[in-house]
Amino acid sequence: MSEMSVVDAAAALGVTSRQVERLAQAGDVVVTRRVGRSLLLDSSSVHRCAQMGRRRGRPWSEEAAWGALALLSGGSVDWLPSAHRARLRDRLRRSTADEVAYLARRRQARILRMRGWGGEMTGPGSVLIAGGVSALDVDPGLAERFGLTTGHHEGVDGYVPAAHVETLADAFGLVPDLEGDVTLRVVSEVSPVLAEGAVPVAVVAADLMESLSTRERSAGARVLQELLDDFR
Repeated sequence: MSEMSVVDAAAALGVTSRQVERLAQAGDVVVTRRVGRSLLLDSSSVHRCAQMGRRRGRPWSEEAAWGALALLSGGSVDWLPSAHRARLRDRLRRSTADEVAYLARRRQARILRMRGWGGEMTGPGSVLIAGGVSALDVDPGLAERFGLTTGHHEGVDGYVPAAHVETLADAFGLVPDLEGDVTLRVVSEVSPVLAEGAVPVAVVAADLMESLSTRERSAGARVLQELLDDFR
């Protein structure tokens, strides 16, 4: 994918240029650079945003998104106030997979597309925790649940705390590249969910729903809807 102007992004999303700028400020579409007063956007992030469509309600905060996806995965979220947990449970019981994917879209503060010299970036002790298709390669049982194969995915997709991005980039020679095969989902701080060293199944499902691959996107939607049905 390449870059896209704000005007072209507005046409693709069916919104105004001002609304695109707001999406950029919120991190929902990725700004690659500025040329004078104009923004250039990562076109793949615009296409992902278009895929998700517009929904009612404001997306959850990073903390709330992790809490909701942990709840759906059967995890404990004692680190959230009880009133907040109750609101999340109520919203989850009334939501579809598409709605949850939209609400949880800000579970990372930003997404970086990069390239490097490879190596084992995820695994025990790594600051990068596998997400999306990379999580399927780490856990064959998870891949089976999604009905997707393992070992055939190029690149790396994972979550990393903002404080460790520079260390990771230095270790693997990572540099920004819109066509790169390394996706860093940067989180503001280490969520109690991530402290366990693996992301819950609902997070993987939400990641896959952002894929430009129809098969991966459908698998993510199916599993997320199954989790919602069980939660009810």
